[in-house]
Amino acid sequence: MKKMKVKDVMNSNPIYAEVPGNREDVLRIFGKYEVSGVPVVKAGTKIFAGIVTRNDIFKNPEETQLALLMNRNPIVISPEASLKTAAKIFYEKRIHGIPVIKNDKLVGVISPTDILKVISKKGKRTVDEYLSPVFIPIYTETPLPVVMKIFRLTNASALPVLDDEGNLAGIVADGDLFTFSHLKESVVNSNLGIGEDEDVWTWEGIRDVMRLYYETSKIELPPVPVGEVMVRDVITVYRKTPISEVAKKMLDNGVDQLPVMDETDDIIGMVYDVDLMKAVLE
Repeated sequence: MKKMKVKDVMNSNPIYAEVPGNREDVLRIFGKYEVSGVPVVKAGTKIFAGIVTRNDIFKNPEETQLALLMNRNPIVISPEASLKTAAKIFYEKRIHGIPVIKNDKLVGVISPTDILKVISKKGKRTVDEYLSPVFIPIYTETPLPVVMKIFRLTNASALPVLDDEGNLAGIVADGDLFTFSHLKESVVNSNLGIGEDEDVWTWEGIRDVMRLYYETSKIELPPVPVGEVMVRDVITVYRKTPISEVAKKMLDNGVDQLPVMDETDDIIGMVYDVDLMKAVLE
């Protein structure tokens, strides 16, 4: 890989939250922009203060003040750092965003997606060399409360779903657990302050935040089988697909993971965007 720097690929106009602020401010950002974490700056400035993610809110469901929710000492990176340095962090820490800081100010954010754009043009090795250590198939009849428990225990972002014969039948992300029928009443009754202007929220963003609602309110999901809410039209790749094509598929379809199939169309694993970061390190 060419010796590129973080500043060559980073997003120099990132979404961010401000302190002082509260949980509802952050949730609105998550919902509107379909993100699960943002850097935090001091109000009216670009002085970096920390980062807040959906998991930070999950860990402190009773806290409303952003200053107490955010992580004040996250991993950060310089715009002059090498792309290899950023890729190594993504690969080893399995995170999806690093604030780019210069002179104590937020100047950008770099994500695995930014590096995928490089890999999509240069990656020649095949995807079977980059299979994820996180591979947790579930059965189509698994009830949603059990699926949610698996998400909690494993920190997986997506689970392949197998049918009675062990074939890939679909895939489910945590946001997919909340169908419209479950959402409508919950959004109206939510105490998270997201109801009055729900029309400006994206559908994906609302679904994502509803996981928080269910987590913090301790309401149980209905015991319907995951097969009823999974995505059936699954985008896949084959074990010998070049990683340049895998990266392009992720970028074109806006996903950060893909099931990997063998020559007989049996699933053999998953590949995540962070797994492909290893290509930059070689």
